[in-house]
Amino acid sequence: MTTEQAYFFTVALINLVLAFSGTRIKNPEGKQRSTFFFTVAITANCLSWFLYVFDIGVPLKIVSAILSTTFIWGMVVFSYRRCESPIPSVLIAFLFILNCFALGYFTYTTQPYNALHVSAIFVPLALFIMAYLFLNIKKPRNSSDVIMAYACGLMGIIVAARSLLLIIAPNIFTTTIIASQIIWPAFSVISGVFTLLSFTEDIQLKLQKESSTDQLTGLANRRSMDQALKQEWSRADRHQRCLSVVMLDIDFFKHYNDHYGHQAGDDCLKQVAQVLLKSGQRATDIAARYGGEEFLLILPDTDSVTAQHIAIKICTSIEALNISHQHSPFERVTVSAGIATLSKQNYKNIRELLLAVDAALYQAKNNGRNQALLASPC
Repeated sequence: MTTEQAYFFTVALINLVLAFSGTRIKNPEGKQRSTFFFTVAITANCLSWFLYVFDIGVPLKIVSAILSTTFIWGMVVFSYRRCESPIPSVLIAFLFILNCFALGYFTYTTQPYNALHVSAIFVPLALFIMAYLFLNIKKPRNSSDVIMAYACGLMGIIVAARSLLLIIAPNIFTTTIIASQIIWPAFSVISGVFTLLSFTEDIQLKLQKESSTDQLTGLANRRSMDQALKQEWSRADRHQRCLSVVMLDIDFFKHYNDHYGHQAGDDCLKQVAQVLLKSGQRATDIAARYGGEEFLLILPDTDSVTAQHIAIKICTSIEALNISHQHSPFERVTVSAGIATLSKQNYKNIRELLLAVDAALYQAKNNGRNQALLASPC
């Protein structure tokens, strides 16, 4: 085997490993099926390189060109699926066929430089589409997606630059042919590895979210709430800023559960949670499920007046849901709320702050419920 054949075989083997790795990756639950297109694209690239291990004629060179085109546009289709964006099937099919025809023609007529110019048109177009999808469309986007996008953009620039170099400086182009042979293997590795890592990062993100989220309501769970409250307490204490906490409890919820059933109770909790999620005025505001039918809002940099305004608005919004509750004097689901605000070190620790907000909630219930009451100043 010559050095050149060994090179082609090595690149083919790299793609074979990546293709096999793609078969071991499952599509994320609830997401579009995309790994199949990745595996097909990488397999086509593997075969394209493998053909050159042998002393092939023009017909197989045309087949190799079609396979390499399948790789590029297969990755485009994969990118659309991975980013859950509608695929412009007609446009992609047209570009793929046109790309295959042009490459096949120049390969058949032994015009490799013209084939290079064709690639300089279609390949950057495909790569820039992929870069755009991973940078602007995919949600959530992880670090591997960003690397993949920039790798596509850089590769597109390199392919276009090589074609331009052939036109304006043929001598320089000739001296860089050997160095340029590393470009496609490097891109295959980068695109393959970071595509696979993207799936892994998505799974890790999902697990992290599940570990910090209440599965029923989608709010922060108790563990996540405790961590957030500690962080915000430290920040407020260090910078001498306000920190407000609002504790809410669904009025007569036990009676609601007993009368309407636990499934209806779960649905009620979900609807209340949605109101709380929308109540946050800033990204730093946190809504958590404290336990059972109790909820907690953590409002950094929020004074007592603003916190009470938010709590009253929540009470009004939940009553406006008009969820029937026959065992409530209001004949609909309502909540009571207690508010406490850390200001000028009026509370020594988090425990005192929570005791104050709990006492305010207890007083709101005693005062007739369906209201928001501010804790008495220390």
